[in-house]
Amino acid sequence: MEIRKLTVGDHAEVEELFYQLDEFHVQNRPDCFVHKDKSKTYPIEVFTHNLAYPGDLELGAFENGIMVGFVRATLWEESFEVKGTKTVVLDNIYVLADYRRKGIAAKLFLEVENWAKDQGAVRLDLYTWDFNKGAIAMYQSMGMTPQRFVFEKKL
Repeated sequence: MEIRKLTVGDHAEVEELFYQLDEFHVQNRPDCFVHKDKSKTYPIEVFTHNLAYPGDLELGAFENGIMVGFVRATLWEESFEVKGTKTVVLDNIYVLADYRRKGIAAKLFLEVENWAKDQGAVRLDLYTWDFNKGAIAMYQSMGMTPQRFVFEKKL
């Protein structure tokens, strides 16, 4: 398996994986997510912009030349949640179903963690939905701990 930075030439493959990730969210929370055309899950203009931004990391995991997973992380130096503290937010991580439980997500996670340290970040944050039990278990196995809870009551 090879993990490398994504290039513009990887757009079609990463867009397919983004689409599958979006569909997973739609299936589990149709009240919060809507089906999108594949071309709207990660438009080429946004992808190209993100690749050019030095505070953005986009990596793909490739098996025999096929993208089987990806991760996207962003350096936050200032926001409503981050005050003068460099924080890397792991925006998206996804591995194709047939390739899960092989350590691919953990390798992608470690690449982000190392990049975050190289950026001078003092914290790595991520957000996940409660229905994503497999991801939650993996994040906890990587040393992450809950930071806050968001509660809801359906009316």
